[in-house]
Amino acid sequence: MSRPPRLLELDRLLASRFEARVVPGLQRITAVLESLGNPHERYPSVLVLGTNGKGSTAAFLASLLTSMGLRVGLYTSPHLVRVEERIRLDGKPLPTEELLTWVQRLTRFSELSYFETLTAAAFGAFAENHVDVAVVEAGLGGRWDATNAKAHEVALLTNVGTDHRDWLGPTRAHIAAEKAAALRGREAILGEWDESLLPVIREHAHPQTRISAASHWVTVEPIDLQPTLYPAVRAGGFGYQWEVCLPLAGLFQVPNYRLALAGLAALHEQGIVSLPSREAVVSGTLATRWPGRLEEILWGGRRFLLDGAHNLEAMAALTQTLSASEYTGTLDLIFSCLSDKPLAAMAKLLRPLVHHVQVVPLSSPRARSLQELAQAFPGCRQAGSVGEALEASAPQRLTLVTGSLRLVGEALSFFRGWA
Repeated sequence: MSRPPRLLELDRLLASRFEARVVPGLQRITAVLESLGNPHERYPSVLVLGTNGKGSTAAFLASLLTSMGLRVGLYTSPHLVRVEERIRLDGKPLPTEELLTWVQRLTRFSELSYFETLTAAAFGAFAENHVDVAVVEAGLGGRWDATNAKAHEVALLTNVGTDHRDWLGPTRAHIAAEKAAALRGREAILGEWDESLLPVIREHAHPQTRISAASHWVTVEPIDLQPTLYPAVRAGGFGYQWEVCLPLAGLFQVPNYRLALAGLAALHEQGIVSLPSREAVVSGTLATRWPGRLEEILWGGRRFLLDGAHNLEAMAALTQTLSASEYTGTLDLIFSCLSDKPLAAMAKLLRPLVHHVQVVPLSSPRARSLQELAQAFPGCRQAGSVGEALEASAPQRLTLVTGSLRLVGEALSFFRGWA
């Protein structure tokens, strides 16, 4: 399927702003937002940051808020298939025409990076559409991330892993410091209460920002640990209790759900939103969608399990979930990753769980070579493209597609017939 002319124009305008132009600092984005009349200051917002689980946490929270009848903006990154996915209003991607208008409006600010451009467009679009609240996922780190141009009323920190050390520092303490620098609103809530990092987080967060654990606000616990991809949980908060089966697969979604609920509770405490009803919480939970994260897809008589795990912590969570599931020992694998990811360590986790392996090239200058990928999976098949690997998958087996969000995005594009 060919891309519509307006989408091609959007791609063209954004093409000159790719990640190679990223320079640390908030001066550019701040100056641009000021020239636009500071649209980011016209609505309350929640910032979601951390190494893993940001997108799922943001998706849960946005769905919960939408179920309460609020107009909700959601900004996430990266996109899987189309750039419009990054900016959503009430769960729907911003129309191509509207995003194109914003990008055209920002062409005079040639100094902005790709991510800064889309962040400014999101902040502007949310104001123009009069959102009641915005949920904003940080991109890289926190201190110099463009999303930190706004002092968000609530910040949610999922966890601190070891991804992006070239940018954020060599240790978890360095990375925690960069993320904590974005904790400067009224409330910061930690999904993972790590005593070893608390001194660093307290030192680098704003001194007037209150820091608490998600468990201080709500309780969420798995009901059982039976081998199923979709965990059932028992939760409590807002003056009542409920049980629900999470629509996002993997036990690692339980802390993400807990953190999202804690963010909702903090918004209520601050008087930004009303007290949610049990019905709204349950329906908002069940309505949550976050593609490409342990997502099962049927295509061409074949079954695929897509997951965007792209760093060591995420791969450990994925393999732990698969080890405890009914899929143990029944998986084939399609794998690729980018050059800055721990290929050997991720492959070591995956090899005991899979049989036939295909490695594939990615359409990215940062992609690992096929030779490097093949060395990590001795005896694997080297496919010429993602589509070729998908078509070569055995119809009678489940095929796991993982290692990179780019890989998942290319797979989804192939399934949908989008160029």
